[in-house]
Amino acid sequence: MKKLHIWVFYISIFFGTMPLSGQNEVNSVAKDSLEIIKTPLSFRLGIDLYRITLSQISDDFSGYEAVGDVRIGKDLFVAMEIGSLETKKQVEQVNFTSSGNYLKLGFDYNMFENMEGMNNHITLGLRLASSKHKHYLNSYTILDRTRFWPSSDLPINNGYATGERLNLSAFWFEVVVSFKVQILKNVYTGVSLRLNRLLNDKLPENFDNIYIPGFNKKTEDNVFGGGFNYTLTYNIPFLTKKNN
Repeated sequence: MKKLHIWVFYISIFFGTMPLSGQNEVNSVAKDSLEIIKTPLSFRLGIDLYRITLSQISDDFSGYEAVGDVRIGKDLFVAMEIGSLETKKQVEQVNFTSSGNYLKLGFDYNMFENMEGMNNHITLGLRLASSKHKHYLNSYTILDRTRFWPSSDLPINNGYATGERLNLSAFWFEVVVSFKVQILKNVYTGVSLRLNRLLNDKLPENFDNIYIPGFNKKTEDNVFGGGFNYTLTYNIPFLTKKNN
């Protein structure tokens, strides 16, 4: 009888612990399932504050740039910039106005590991870009080192070579390093630095693409350029992606 009581005691302990063990297993599975859902997919849209500010303070510049990206993974973004501008430039003996539109499309990869509760980004990216633009040659000065002609230093603003050059285009790619900081819920401010490499461009007659909208300054012997923007963007979450 004593042995029977001992066995009943052991069996009751065994079956008494089974529900607890099973409950722990269920809780663990539920916790793991919740941890699978981590990445909120989102659409971020904003403007370049630098170009808007420059348009207000300069008589020789007018333009804007809209920026956006779509988060498609934990650290991967599809990114785009679209802009339009008109600017007046004086380069050596030539005064001209460039105007046109440009589009940039590519991706950014976030290299910054956020602490819990933070959502900042340091990204490295690439863009393919193109522009459609035109030039207007306002005036030019003949380079006369001999000073043989008394009026050779006066700008020529009509007649030969002056006027409009239409239907111009350019194609290039950019390497982009950008920094984005969340300043309010879903509101970000950011800076991007860009190294551009011109692939091809359509040259105007009797002139050159000294300035290309979106690419910025270009020289005859150098196909590299640079640029930056300073952005304010708003983030719109629209989906949650399960990470495996």
